Amino acid sequence: MMHPTPVGRYDVPVPDAGRRRTAIELAVLQGCYLVYLLPWFLLAIGGTMGLANWESVFAVFVILAWWAYPFVALGTTVAAWVLLGLRRHPAARWVNRVPLIWVAIGVVLLVWIVVAG
Repeated sequence: MMHPTPVGRYDVPVPDAGRRRTAIELAVLQGCYLVYLLPWFLLAIGGTMGLANWESVFAVFVILAWWAYPFVALGTTVAAWVLLGLRRHPAARWVNRVPLIWVAIGVVLLVWIVVAG
């Protein structure tokens, strides 16, 4: 004989493990992006001063691309959390990884400065 399950017993939403892992990844990477702002600022100021004497249109694009980091990080942060809220976990993770391009380039530049210095 089968008994019906109680109605109120299973109404509690079960947290999704993939959602939790995605939220942790978003939080950790965004914390790294926030910590990276200090060395980024030093590189941005130094790079702007170094490229200011370079008489080329390319220098303007390099400076603008480098100064775009905080705006890209902020925009992708908002977009990633919105995508997480819409349950699009893989898309949220990929959008959140976009600022890693600036972080990787910045780390290479910092290592180059320390080694060459």
